[in-house]
Amino acid sequence: MSSTIRHISPSDREMIRSVLNEAGYRADVLVDDPRFFETATLLVTKLFLAGVESRSGLAAKLESQLGMAGKHRQPPGSQLGRYAIQGLPVELQRLTR
Repeated sequence: MSSTIRHISPSDREMIRSVLNEAGYRADVLVDDPRFFETATLLVTKLFLAGVESRSGLAAKLESQLGMAGKHRQPPGSQLGRYAIQGLPVELQRLTR
């Protein structure tokens, strides 16, 4: 059984770190819940190893999969499922008209 081991160079690690930083996934910001940081790091690293090597490609995939980190990030299990079943609350219905 053969396997190909691909090493990530220091410059590639720095590029991955900068993609995470620009999206708000920094260890110092996410001290309260490091799972977001770990998940984002794992995702970007796997994407890189799978062949997505451009900064813009990694950033786009990260944003589409996990969104931006920070105060305005919606936690998993947001209200969207509830709204799909019950409909939008009255105050949000006014905004969509």
